[in-house]
Amino acid sequence: MRTWLGLRAARGSTFLVCLAATIISLLGAQDLRAQGSTAIQGRVLDARSGQGVVGASVIVQGTTLGAVTADDGRFRIGNVPPGTYTIVARRLGYAPHRQTVVVGAEQVALADIVLENAAISLDQVIVTGTAGAEQRRSIGNAVSTISADDAISKSAAQSISTLIGARAPGVTIAPGTGRLGSGPAIQIRGRSSIGLDNSPLLYIDGVRINNATAAGPVAPGGRLGGQASNVAGRLNDINPDDIESIEIIKGPAAATIYGTEAANGVIQIITKRGSGAKPQVTLHLQTGSIYFRNAEGRVPTNFARDPSGNIVTWNGVQTEEARGTPLFKTGQTRQYTGSISGGRDAMSYYISGAYENDLGIEPNNSLRQYSSHANLKITPSPSIDFGTSLNFSSLSAHLGADVGASALLGAIVGHGLVFPAARGFFPNFPPEVPQTLYDNAQGVNRFTGSQTINHRPTSWFTHRLILGLDYTGDDSRAIEHFTTDPALIALIGGTAAAGSIGQTLRHNTIISTDYSGTARFGLTSSLSSASSIGGQFYRTELNSSFLGGTGFPGPGVETAGSVATPAQSTQTQNINTTIGAYGQQQFGWNDRLFVTGALRVDNNSAFGEQFKWVTYPKVSLAWVLSEEPFFPQGQFLNTLKVRAAYGESGRQPAAFSALRTFSASGGFVTPGTVGNPNLKPERGKELELGFEGSLFNRLSLDFTYFSKRTLDLILSQAVAPSSGFSGSQFTNLGRVDNHGVEVQAVLQALTRRNFSWEIVGNIGTNKDEIKSLGGLPSLILNAGQFNKVGGPIGGIYTRRVVSADRDPVTNLPINILCDGGAGAAPVACASAPFLFIGTPTPKMTGSVANTFMIGNRLRLYGLFDFKRGNRVQNNNEENRCLGAVGISLCRSAYFPQEYPTVYLAERTGNAAGQGILDQYWYDGSFTKLRELSATLILPDRLMRGIQRASISLIGRDLHTWTNYPGLDPEANINNVATTANVADQALTPPLSRVLLSLNLSF
Repeated sequence: MRTWLGLRAARGSTFLVCLAATIISLLGAQDLRAQGSTAIQGRVLDARSGQGVVGASVIVQGTTLGAVTADDGRFRIGNVPPGTYTIVARRLGYAPHRQTVVVGAEQVALADIVLENAAISLDQVIVTGTAGAEQRRSIGNAVSTISADDAISKSAAQSISTLIGARAPGVTIAPGTGRLGSGPAIQIRGRSSIGLDNSPLLYIDGVRINNATAAGPVAPGGRLGGQASNVAGRLNDINPDDIESIEIIKGPAAATIYGTEAANGVIQIITKRGSGAKPQVTLHLQTGSIYFRNAEGRVPTNFARDPSGNIVTWNGVQTEEARGTPLFKTGQTRQYTGSISGGRDAMSYYISGAYENDLGIEPNNSLRQYSSHANLKITPSPSIDFGTSLNFSSLSAHLGADVGASALLGAIVGHGLVFPAARGFFPNFPPEVPQTLYDNAQGVNRFTGSQTINHRPTSWFTHRLILGLDYTGDDSRAIEHFTTDPALIALIGGTAAAGSIGQTLRHNTIISTDYSGTARFGLTSSLSSASSIGGQFYRTELNSSFLGGTGFPGPGVETAGSVATPAQSTQTQNINTTIGAYGQQQFGWNDRLFVTGALRVDNNSAFGEQFKWVTYPKVSLAWVLSEEPFFPQGQFLNTLKVRAAYGESGRQPAAFSALRTFSASGGFVTPGTVGNPNLKPERGKELELGFEGSLFNRLSLDFTYFSKRTLDLILSQAVAPSSGFSGSQFTNLGRVDNHGVEVQAVLQALTRRNFSWEIVGNIGTNKDEIKSLGGLPSLILNAGQFNKVGGPIGGIYTRRVVSADRDPVTNLPINILCDGGAGAAPVACASAPFLFIGTPTPKMTGSVANTFMIGNRLRLYGLFDFKRGNRVQNNNEENRCLGAVGISLCRSAYFPQEYPTVYLAERTGNAAGQGILDQYWYDGSFTKLRELSATLILPDRLMRGIQRASISLIGRDLHTWTNYPGLDPEANINNVATTANVADQALTPPLSRVLLSLNLSF
């Protein structure tokens, strides 16, 4: 009870503080008239095109005053006292520009600023992973920055996952399934933990938010065999059109500011703010088609013999198409977004709303989402400002079904001769059964709010306080509908026709408090000092309950309380609290050599009771060599910064892992888990080395090498029966190493007055290796997958057939022998060793994008991305070929003479039972045409009252080049960040989209 009341009190106090700060700021704004109406206003222009630059930041140096440019490049900074100031304009992709302006009493100073293109800007301000906003020149670790406006204008990205995907080296987006409403998993620099979450932390405007994956409906054990759609994720709750930029730090070397939980990296989403100018209205209208590209060619054709011995082929997609009842339809997407921004004097605002209504390729897959966002900034004086950010989204999704008895699985493992009553669909269910009786629905309401106070009491000291709340309410229901349709009842039976429900209710609340202060001094004319202190408090509470059952009383009455046979209800509460503080010292020499050291101390509620505090150090160096007097000045190497960083961070144990628990049943209390009072976090230690440079004023390079060690892995070990507890205990054992390189390059291949060509590419490599498992040689993860010392996480091991003879009569393999390993002679497969054949984690990822600008009106864009070096288990082929329905449906079973004997040996008999799975683990490498677009900026003479208008034709996921024989190499039924299992089983692949987008600014 005390915990519950304390949480409610914390929520209430957070809200009251936010409300009080907003009221104070509004009251302060009332006194502005006494200060006059002086302001700085003007335009920020592109030097090459002369067009206004949207989203540029213009600040008054030495104050908290600033503004963001509107779509036409205009800005206004109000409440500027008379005097002489230096204003600085910055925009990603441009070199910063400083300009002196003089503001007189009762007048407006005019300032037009021209920005030159520059792929690398060392004066770009970074907020992620720093004690306060820092220029890139002083940061010793790698930070990837994505300009949202630029990416969205080219790709029409409808989610954050598509916005981030392929735009930052070393960052992997794994979509899992292409159904509407599904959420991807994100990994940065691969996997480094065996049993804990490998996903990064997610922030919006400095507030930690829920980034859960696999957060959909859970089935109650329904009798139709339907698969619940536990594939939803919270990443895509945020409207991309509200985002200004995304900053990504990739590991412990940069995560000291965030401490425990940040070992997997941090993604910071920075939302749009008001421009401080006259009201600016924007509208974004988008519509298009969603489709399963070449479904009849990607869904396999199956084989079987009829009673006369004739071989009959069957393809579920083609059969239904010929029947006039296509298995998949063309879906539709519609999205409408509008915003208004502006301000006057001391106040600026940004307010937006968005509505999305999508229909999938199956009737039980659709999505509707409304979102709104408001940013308010009030600057009562040049020394203080108040910022309020509010985000709300409401989602209603019908997620369809995959993996289990779905229409797609029915087509993959079906045949007209095997299931004649169901038109050939497995398991005797034609498509209308899963598509009309299965409804995996999810309703989500989410609110994220923050209050930020920046204060500059003196010229040398600034500090900042951020208070935030992220709340997610989730109602997920896995329903098998009640039916009275005689045709369906004949297939599924009367008992199953009564239906079932599994309802999961989740309430996730994250409270954030973040304080930082920095004192800056000039110790000498050349030596500067920046001393920072800070601290954070995070509290996450997840309340989850499950109820359900089978047997509805009739149609339309499908609630958990109405079932005839209730399922066992469960209720859980997980509370996790982190409190930490840090100190950081930075010295700068001539504004080009920077040395930074930091130390953080953390405590987390999931630590064992005997382990209280953990300390994480950090040290980094950044040196802008190109500004040194000895650096050769010429046209070859224009800019060069070298950097190095070492840092440590952690990953806390899962909830209750350290606690001794007991279970209550039937009035008795029995031992549960033994717990571990000494359990501590996994600890990541990382070294980064890199450089950033530009050559010939055309090519920019950002290179990073990283080497990471993860110690104190949390593994499960069996408990001695003498302890009185059964099961296992979580213990800190083992080590995993990761290393790799990351390269980002931007080439201005051609720059002419009426034509330009820009190439952007990135590549990231990663190799993970298990160095220790606490004395154990290996841990079994899954059929064919092991965590083994010397191998990668989730390494794939199998027995491999190396020789076989062909029976001259049956054409089937005989005398089968397997690899004996380590140069040994072939042996009988039953006694052969398991050999390593690959990893589920891509060893290399990357992308290449080309942008062509023809005149100032037409832009052509294309993005290719790729993954290399991983394997995917093709469960579709395994189920077909090994006789999951009683017979083999693969061509090789009917035309063995067409296939090598070794191939046949691995696909016949008891191959899978003997651990021979090599033929079902395929190379998952691919290259995709991820985005293709053409954008026309309409001429001014065609627009009356419109400042800017553009129309775009955009395609997404248009083609895949791969040797993988399954539906798609990105599909994965285990697409969560806590597992290395990678398998493709009847998953809807990433769907293709063709979109038409209209953008208007008034």
